[in-house]
Amino acid sequence: MIEAFVDTEIWVLAKKKPVREKFKSESDYKKALKIHENCRKFFEKEFDKLRIYITLHQVVEIFHALAFRGYRIPLNDAFSIVDGLMKDDSIIKVPILTEHVTESITASMETGIHVWDFLCFVPLKDYVKVIYSLDRHFLEIGNRYNVKVVNPAQEWLIL
Repeated sequence: MIEAFVDTEIWVLAKKKPVREKFKSESDYKKALKIHENCRKFFEKEFDKLRIYITLHQVVEIFHALAFRGYRIPLNDAFSIVDGLMKDDSIIKVPILTEHVTESITASMETGIHVWDFLCFVPLKDYVKVIYSLDRHFLEIGNRYNVKVVNPAQEWLIL
């Protein structure tokens, strides 16, 4: 098993299929659809090979991103997804401690990267060997903590 952190956007993009009407151009829509499919396939092919660690903060972040950001899915569907994460014993849930908050804020100040990215990762830093993300910020976070970064979406974004 590979000890892994899966960034919020990978979870969300795997669950939210792009809606054509929400995009200005056909090429933007096709790019989003490709990212969605790559994220979805990542879970289909890799999930059973991973020991996923997730912070309790990230569970809430996933719910928020599904239900309140961009194309919104129904609240009950978003709840069902995060409830499934919470009940899945193969996913290791990690609480956030005061020292994680302090380190996350300090790292955010030093790098200019969103504190939320650090708050998702810092509590897991001693457990995971791989970060799965499409957010370019995680390249710097991975480098900072000497953790490999893999992009299953095959497209880098700055979020």
